[in-house]
Amino acid sequence: MGAPSFAAPSTVMPSNLGGPLGGGLGDLFDLAGGVSNLSGSHVAPKTVWLPAVKAKGLEISGTFSRRAGSLSMDLTLSNKALQVMSDFAIQFNRNSFGLAPAAPLQVHTPLAPNQNVEISLPLNTVGSVMKMDPLNNLQVAVKNNIDVFYFSTLYPLYILFVEDGKMERQTFLATWKDIPNENEAQFQIKDCPLSADAASSKLQGNNIFTIAKRNVEGQDMLYQSLKLTNGICILAELRIQPGSLNFTLSLKCRAPEVTQHVFQAYETILKN
Repeated sequence: MGAPSFAAPSTVMPSNLGGPLGGGLGDLFDLAGGVSNLSGSHVAPKTVWLPAVKAKGLEISGTFSRRAGSLSMDLTLSNKALQVMSDFAIQFNRNSFGLAPAAPLQVHTPLAPNQNVEISLPLNTVGSVMKMDPLNNLQVAVKNNIDVFYFSTLYPLYILFVEDGKMERQTFLATWKDIPNENEAQFQIKDCPLSADAASSKLQGNNIFTIAKRNVEGQDMLYQSLKLTNGICILAELRIQPGSLNFTLSLKCRAPEVTQHVFQAYETILKN
């Protein structure tokens, strides 16, 4: 995906497989697998994407979701004008991961003043690709019988984590060693009161898969993998000190510009 488009955050520190970060990798072959999925994928609350004052009375609130492998944009359209609204349509600009509507925006009856309607718009990732800044920026055009309106929103990267992202242990080990150390980033996740098993279960509900778990000098280490819709794989080591509320997340990826967004996904999933 080209050169990184984000400056490294202050929490990023290089490390290598010989140090404590990768200290448990050599024993992956001997370990039990991940924890079963006990929770569903996270869906953020809807927020206002297009305020009525900017769209001649049309207000659009929304969020993104992934359910059983299906992506959707969940919308609430509200008519705060004095006239009926109809003839709705939606279009996305080119974006980093090819997100596009998989069906027309269907509002089956005209939207009367002071009415709102809930719509789940199915999405796919076969649209035109253009790297955006920020990477997860989505520019949207919505048309109705009054005018065409434009807004942009940021989608969480976890909606792009696919269901077949669990690596075999041998593949994980080989890939971790193969990805250059300069592509590794380390982050702190603070104020997270979960056990290793609870964290693993929550993450697996969002297609972040625990390949192995072990205890190193009193710390629980989760080795994890995930894959994006465009085939990019991210490898992770999550270090959890029992009794501590702070986790250490190390990420390795051949496209390092995604790691900041993957960290944000981890933080959102673990804290909600």
